[in-house]
Amino acid sequence: MRAFRLCLSALLAAILGLTGCGPRAYVRKGPEKKSNLVTIKECVADPDTVRVAKGDTLTWKVDTLESSKYTYTIDFHSKKPIKNSTAPTGQGQTITGDTSCTLLGWIIPNNCLFPYDLVQQDISTHISTTCHDPGVHVGGGLSLRH
Repeated sequence: MRAFRLCLSALLAAILGLTGCGPRAYVRKGPEKKSNLVTIKECVADPDTVRVAKGDTLTWKVDTLESSKYTYTIDFHSKKPIKNSTAPTGQGQTITGDTSCTLLGWIIPNNCLFPYDLVQQDISTHISTTCHDPGVHVGGGLSLRH
């Protein structure tokens, strides 16, 4: 019985190590939407939470009126659904998910939610501002590729 408890404790510790404590607290500004494009305007991403199938390409685009004032970088920190922890705007990124999403996403859906920050840099002053976003939700279902 003691060996069973030790194995169960080790298994739970491994699961918690893979999943972390979940995404940071965030109040969503809108419903989750399926899309392959996120538009950024005034340090806000639209859609707020984007759902993308694994293997699809996702692009962040700066609103045309704002692109002459600011540049943006998408920063995923440690949990990322793409190859790198940062992504530039205007370039498609292939959604890969990560180990915790692939192995445990069907048990704990938040393992497939990848919060990110929009890092806005003023072109003239080079001052950076960080804006939080709930992120990319890697989900199953139909791909949006044509």
